[in-house]
Amino acid sequence: MSDDEPVRIANEFAEVELRIVDTRNGQRLEIRLPRTGRSVRLCPVELESLTWQSPEWYTALLEQQPE
Repeated sequence: MSDDEPVRIANEFAEVELRIVDTRNGQRLEIRLPRTGRSVRLCPVELESLTWQSPEWYTALLEQQPE
């Protein structure tokens, strides 16, 4: 991955773009939704915490309505 070229992942339900961004506090993974332009930047600890979650946690998260 490079800062210039995002990686795109898509299926019939969603499309996201991923890229690594250098910030004052270190590298972050930026996840962007091309459809809405919304994005989030996650640090390594935030990404690691995603691996701690159960499938049920993700199901509950996906049942929530976005703002």
